[in-house]
Amino acid sequence: MKQAGTRKVELFDTSLRDGLQQPNLDISVQNALSLLQRMSVFGVHFAEIGFAGANQFVGELASSLDSLDTGSMKLALFGRTRGRGTRVQDWADVKFIIRHKKRVPIASIVVKSRLLDVAKSLETTPEENLRMAYETSACLHDNGLEVFVDFEHAMDAVCGRRENGELCDSDLRKRSLDYFHQIAQQCVRQDVSRLVICDTTGGASPEEVGQLFGDLVQVFPNARFGFHGHTDRGLGVANSRAAIFAGAIQIQGTVLGTGERCGNVNLTTVIGSMQLRDEAEFVAPESLHGLTGLAHSAYAAFRLEAPHGAPIVGPGAFGTWAGMHGSSEHKDPGAYLWCDPSRVGARPRIGVNGQSGRANIVLLSTSLGVPLDPIQAQALMDTNQAMIDGGGFTASEVSFKLACMKVLKTLQNSFSVRGWKVLDESDEIGNRYVQASMSLTIGDSPVTTARAEGAGPVDALTKAMRQELENWYPAIKQMRLDTFSVTAIDVSAHDTAAHVRVTVSFQADGHDPWTTAGVSSDLNQAALMAIVDGFSYWLLNNPD
Repeated sequence: MKQAGTRKVELFDTSLRDGLQQPNLDISVQNALSLLQRMSVFGVHFAEIGFAGANQFVGELASSLDSLDTGSMKLALFGRTRGRGTRVQDWADVKFIIRHKKRVPIASIVVKSRLLDVAKSLETTPEENLRMAYETSACLHDNGLEVFVDFEHAMDAVCGRRENGELCDSDLRKRSLDYFHQIAQQCVRQDVSRLVICDTTGGASPEEVGQLFGDLVQVFPNARFGFHGHTDRGLGVANSRAAIFAGAIQIQGTVLGTGERCGNVNLTTVIGSMQLRDEAEFVAPESLHGLTGLAHSAYAAFRLEAPHGAPIVGPGAFGTWAGMHGSSEHKDPGAYLWCDPSRVGARPRIGVNGQSGRANIVLLSTSLGVPLDPIQAQALMDTNQAMIDGGGFTASEVSFKLACMKVLKTLQNSFSVRGWKVLDESDEIGNRYVQASMSLTIGDSPVTTARAEGAGPVDALTKAMRQELENWYPAIKQMRLDTFSVTAIDVSAHDTAAHVRVTVSFQADGHDPWTTAGVSSDLNQAALMAIVDGFSYWLLNNPD
């Protein structure tokens, strides 16, 4: 039952700025536009598109917004207060923000709120820092922009912490707290739209966050406060929750929890964990169903694999792989779940791996529309032990479904591989030559041989198979290899041979992508298993 007075809270996503500070993370302008549109449909209120003029990506994205429909979601640009000794109208960040104000009406300005950073980072006086903040906000206001102010290091300033989280002496702590309140008072007098308290180092606790927000809303009852947290202590979600309960009306974070160090607050976790328990309302109740879809769109946009155990939206968030739990879940659905997965667009999942028994195989096969009885489940276990122990069926329900159909003898024999080999050579200067050849039978046709060169074994095997299959099945031309990954595994503690799991993803225009897997002590064999399943699945659904 919904609690009386459930607080409505704004979402401010900063994936395209703060989130990209994570190493080895990138996104194209086109994918960024698609993600912004998806967030707007879901109900995100504000989305930051980057640091004003910081790099080519931000410039290209800002110039590509005219055709983007973001509905009621407002876009923001992040920038710094003017530099010391610089006229605000000459400050590059301000000029960039004003230039794009028609399409990006929010200016999110960072202000140093800890005395330590004013002196050491800005190398200026507290008074000049106040003038820098005042003049920057005033200039942006005068140019018709709505201004949000991020109070950098606010939690450390209020709690009296300095470098490495060490406590300040009592005098510096008092002066730092007084200075923080002085900056907050100035922003309130300037009618700053949102005052955002930042836990920049991720070192705060829920008790500290709750105390600060409780004090702020009493001192400044007409101001609107937000919270921007990080997860360095693993408390980002708990701190966001504490901020909301104490009066915050906005939560900033990234849709997947990406960001520097340990990441920003994960918005999907905050949304799901609180709205499913009616502790806060971030989006319209009917939109909550799209949470899992939003998250997986974001993973795809950043070309990331969704972590198995990501709360709320991970592939394993509502699943069990334990045989005893699977059996109990079948008898009493929801016994091992904390909420109804369908409310966030997910479903319960019964998985199959080395910890599973026949009950899990029976349940999963039934849920996929290829039901096995216990005897047939045992047959699948006997013939696919490496895939089960190596997590192949955890990585791909497609491969599991095909394995069930083989046991049931309902999988059409579109083709089979009779033999194969891969030639992989490199010369002394690093030039590489990879060729795959394979013997195929297609239906009742005689054995035929196909050869192809590729950038690597997976590419060469795929091209060789495609080369012959396209002659028989024109629909093959529509599908294409997307990505693949290789994971080293220990299939058995008693096995001295190294095993690998290869996961391959495929795409076709107008169709949902699909993923297959193979497990073997031979890398190329594992890859071939996944590739065969990928082609077989496509032909199962597109036989012509």
